[in-house]
Amino acid sequence: MDEDPLLTVAEVATRVGLSPSSWRAYVATGGAPAPDDPDDDRPANRRQPRWRASTVDAWTKDRRPRGRPRKAPEGTPSD
Repeated sequence: MDEDPLLTVAEVATRVGLSPSSWRAYVATGGAPAPDDPDDDRPANRRQPRWRASTVDAWTKDRRPRGRPRKAPEGTPSD
């Protein structure tokens, strides 16, 4: 079994807790990594890009948390 499998859009979306369309939007705007296997040999409407699990896990680890940043408690220095 492959220790670093290639994942489809649906598998990546499930792994990171997004919908497939949200994942595609992140990729399209540069907010997520480009596919490791872009499947460029097919017409654009038939492509099935795939990402290595390690690529997705690294992106998830470095990803900024969703939502608004919490306000620092009074009296603490801000960045």
